[in-house]
Amino acid sequence: MFVKMKNIFKATTFIPPNVQLFIKNNLLFIKGPLGSVCLDLNPLKKIFLGTRKKKIVYSTIFRLFQKNLLGVCLRYVVRLSFVGIGFRVEAIEKGFIKLKLGFSHFVFVKIPPYIRVFAPKKTVLVVESIDDQLLKEFCARLQSLKAPDAYKGKGILYKNQTVILKEGKKK
Repeated sequence: MFVKMKNIFKATTFIPPNVQLFIKNNLLFIKGPLGSVCLDLNPLKKIFLGTRKKKIVYSTIFRLFQKNLLGVCLRYVVRLSFVGIGFRVEAIEKGFIKLKLGFSHFVFVKIPPYIRVFAPKKTVLVVESIDDQLLKEFCARLQSLKAPDAYKGKGILYKNQTVILKEGKKK
């Protein structure tokens, strides 16, 4: 459901029956079938005097509430693909991902407790979480290990991400 910014509070948000909401010490807890997420409501206390800034703070918290509500019900999934010779996922064990990224050594990445990771193929990594922001931060950290190359197109890419290749040197 997409709503214009000025009509954001006129829209109705459907809360599924299997989701519970609690407020305690300015924290909103959203508990669903897949887990629970906490949303901080403290920015509401520090509202600026301008009406435009009030709307921005309210709409940001409302969007975060919508994303967290969707996450606890359905879960967010990001697929990363390893493009290039020798770029692959070697193993996932004991809370670590063992990656081969073209270096002379393996790269180990610790998996946070709020994220599930599995590899259906050696060149594909599927990352799941109920919190969208933390999931994107983790995927960005993984992608920063071997960012996509602009000349050859190799590296860690999001699924369906295309890299516009630059032209190499000419003689």
